[in-house]
Amino acid sequence: MPAGFSEATAGRAFVGRLETGSDLVEEIERFCAEQGITAAQVTVIGAVRRARYAYYEQDDHRYRELESDAHHEIVGFVGNISLREDRPFLHAHGTFADADGATVGGHLLRGIEVFAAEVMIRELGGVSLVRTPDERTGLALW
Repeated sequence: MPAGFSEATAGRAFVGRLETGSDLVEEIERFCAEQGITAAQVTVIGAVRRARYAYYEQDDHRYRELESDAHHEIVGFVGNISLREDRPFLHAHGTFADADGATVGGHLLRGIEVFAAEVMIRELGGVSLVRTPDERTGLALW
């Protein structure tokens, strides 16, 4: 196996719908904490009333936070659950489309207000995904 990779096994799978008005990121992290999920793949389809996301400035090692209060469809979402500060942490990137089809997106932040969201969480076994500071990138990585 190439250096830096580990073999994971498929664990439990969960599907569910988030309540209208809930916070997308907070609810997924809360659910994972309740279920003891420490490593997982996460996907979401649906729509939001407000989008919050960020762009990482690689030279400055900081996130530039962005948001939109327009209603958007979630047209792309890929994420994972790992441990950060001993708690399940959702690292996800998303793409949102407005009524004209224009898209925005980036690293997802707390404060995304759900209109409708169908969530799939696939737990991973046999791996320990723990985020620690990485000096080269300025990020907390596995």
